[in-house]
Amino acid sequence: MGTMTPGKRVDAIDFWRGFALLTIFIDHVPDNAFQHFTFKNFGLSDAAELFVFLSGVSVALAYGTRFFRGETWAAVRAVFRRAFTLYWVQALTSLLIIGLFAAAAGWWDNDDLVEDPDRDLVVSSPVKGITAILAMLHQLGNVNILPMYIVMLLMTPALLLLARRSDWLMLGVSASLYAVTRVFELNMPTWPLEGGWYFNPLAWQLLFAIGIFVGRRVKTGGIGYDRRLFALCLAIVVGAAFAVTDGFHLFPGLWGDQLYDVLDHDKSSLGLVRLVHFLALAYVVSHSGVTRLYRATPIFAPLTLIGRYSLQVFATGCVLTAIGEVMVETRPEDYAYPLTLGAFIVVGGCVLHYCAARLLEARRTAQLRPALLPATNVHLVGQVSAEGA
Repeated sequence: MGTMTPGKRVDAIDFWRGFALLTIFIDHVPDNAFQHFTFKNFGLSDAAELFVFLSGVSVALAYGTRFFRGETWAAVRAVFRRAFTLYWVQALTSLLIIGLFAAAAGWWDNDDLVEDPDRDLVVSSPVKGITAILAMLHQLGNVNILPMYIVMLLMTPALLLLARRSDWLMLGVSASLYAVTRVFELNMPTWPLEGGWYFNPLAWQLLFAIGIFVGRRVKTGGIGYDRRLFALCLAIVVGAAFAVTDGFHLFPGLWGDQLYDVLDHDKSSLGLVRLVHFLALAYVVSHSGVTRLYRATPIFAPLTLIGRYSLQVFATGCVLTAIGEVMVETRPEDYAYPLTLGAFIVVGGCVLHYCAARLLEARRTAQLRPALLPATNVHLVGQVSAEGA
């Protein structure tokens, strides 16, 4: 699965989480050529599945270990603290994005920036809209994965309690909830706009639970290799690519005209073929040596660093996506190179993702350094810092 860093982190998890964060950003920036090359174009799942799965794996490593060695309440408190952190980050990010679009609409006299129903609700009825955002009953498009994650964190103690009895019991209960949710079309409600959450946590919790199941096995080698299972998963991955690319462009209309309405690939409720495709893809990647190959490239360390600070970087990406949309929507009408502008936003945004992670890492290192020095040196450092200020 990956090597353990000095901070007891699995670098492969951070790497793929960083990969997921940049992929989400690229997929959300309008009018850019890069979004045609992300892996959603070659399969039935996308970076959202990767993000949720790795969240489950991380929860098992960060909180499950403490939970299962008897520090139950300490682990539960830590989970709830993390959920609260996610809550205020999603609320603050949502309000910041709304403010950005409203300010841009006024500055450029472009009402198109706030005509989206999700934004218009907050701009036209700010009290009602802000109240709904704070209650997580109204969600903006680029931030709506965080409310789902918050609900899944609140479900974590129950999942860990079931796993204490049996990991398979946890998966069985989770799968049962998924089945009931799909059969009876259950979902969390939205308000004041009628509907349900785009990311239905009652369905997506199954992938989160599978992540916990895998995370419990990371330190012992992960899910073992089986030649026949690998061949089946590889066939699923290739078959999915064949379907969504219209038979590798040999059979026009194969996906849109024949398979799109037949396969259960709904993203909101985690369609079954999306789930199966992602699990097959994860198994193939895990046992094909792809991570080891990436580790030898220059992109491994930057993406690992980005993944290490996933929440802060994700919030940064949401704001950068909003800025990118403003830039695209307010460009001159005679602008001849829209894809060039989109590419510039993507490249610049990816660099800023890394810069944000570097700043966070530098701050963390600065905070840890005094604790690692002898007491006399700590006193000296304090003196130097005071003099420098």
